[in-house]
Amino acid sequence: MFSNDQLKKIFERTDGHCHFCGDKVIFNKYGYKDINDLDGAWESDHIIQKAKGGNKNENNCLPACVRCNRLRWHYKGNELRDLIFLGIIVKDEIKKNSKIGEEIFVLKEKREKLNEKRRRKTR
Repeated sequence: MFSNDQLKKIFERTDGHCHFCGDKVIFNKYGYKDINDLDGAWESDHIIQKAKGGNKNENNCLPACVRCNRLRWHYKGNELRDLIFLGIIVKDEIKKNSKIGEEIFVLKEKREKLNEKRRRKTR
């Protein structure tokens, strides 16, 4: 567990932004658990993973919004890089309004609706 001073050092490394997506995080929402109010919630993320010899101290951590950090938990190394790379391609296709971009956008909306349905069931 980090002290308040250690959390401030981690938070300030990215000027209060998620180091993955760049969204603003709110210092007082560290470790926030309310699934219905994740905006600005953040966690500390290891720069060097513990499994690769990284330690759990403030010098080895950066702020990550809860959404990004939880998505990343399931992916490691090359798999995570592939996912990010494909995400960039998909984002470009959506931005260009290509046929495949439009289809992916529809799939994204369907996934978001399913996720919202699941969240409502847990309330």
